[in-house]
Amino acid sequence: MDPNATITTNTGVQKIGNKVSINIQKDESINDLDRMYDMLLHEKHLMEIYHLSGTEAVDVNLHALMNNNRNKLQAQHGRLVDTLFSIGEYTADIAPASQVKDVSTVFMSYVKQLPYNNKIPH
Repeated sequence: MDPNATITTNTGVQKIGNKVSINIQKDESINDLDRMYDMLLHEKHLMEIYHLSGTEAVDVNLHALMNNNRNKLQAQHGRLVDTLFSIGEYTADIAPASQVKDVSTVFMSYVKQLPYNNKIPH
């Protein structure tokens, strides 16, 4: 995924992403794009389940197996996101500088509440 790839929508909004490169008919029938998004959703849920199961596993071998399965699933999830991104079906909004500064200000106010004096490097 190239975070520097940007597009502008028909309404003028800038997004991180690519132009749609394949023509998938979007109607009421289930198509390949619907299947990919369904897989993406299921992978996210399964990663949460494996994560929780791994933290609850008391057997060392079972714990390792759960974490190994989650890592494989996360790699598959990443490949699917990359595929959706490359065909222009997965985009993210570009935050304006003022929004980034606002979030940073809120976060830094939380840092002051931490019980140690370490500074976060910028």
